[in-house]
Amino acid sequence: MVWQRLCSVTFNTGSRVLYAFQTSRFHKQEPNWLDCKKFPRSALPAKDARWLLDTGSLTAHLRRVSQGQFHVEVLFQRWQIPRLSERRLLGMGDRDWGLIREVRLHCHNEPWVYARSVLPATSLVGRLDRLRTLDNRPLGHLLFTDPHMSRDRYEICRVPAMAVGAPESEQNDGLWGRRSRFLLSGHPIMVSEIFLPAFRPW
Repeated sequence: MVWQRLCSVTFNTGSRVLYAFQTSRFHKQEPNWLDCKKFPRSALPAKDARWLLDTGSLTAHLRRVSQGQFHVEVLFQRWQIPRLSERRLLGMGDRDWGLIREVRLHCHNEPWVYARSVLPATSLVGRLDRLRTLDNRPLGHLLFTDPHMSRDRYEICRVPAMAVGAPESEQNDGLWGRRSRFLLSGHPIMVSEIFLPAFRPW
């Protein structure tokens, strides 16, 4: 099928770090995610690594450093077939649908983080059905207050600013991002987070 014939476009960031996007019929830009254990730690700036590899709640950290000046802007939420790598991470079939949610997390009225969540239809059952109607509530808060939550280790990527709607001129060498799979009572959910040019928690 056409959508399975993927081509890869690789960008050189001027250092040892490379990032790539896979082109397909349905998803023209898909990050090339790498397991954090395989990603060269020396390629991560120290100030970014602390946030990229932190295992706590990003929502809680952002609320703290912004002294409560935090809010969620919902960009997109609808049912779709997720990207190929997302389906693989979540164990979904090629025709399985998920609820796709894209938001920006604002601190001090500036967009600090772009987040994309994939919630498979098969995961939104029972008490997890409430995740269908989050509105502008942060998903991270619900995940980290769930006593039955576990999470896999992170995958890391670097993407062009234009891929998440940020002005390319603001950060020509790309933006750092991470993603991981959460399990809620055994039901998988994926969350990816890209740190935007305005992200300055230090």
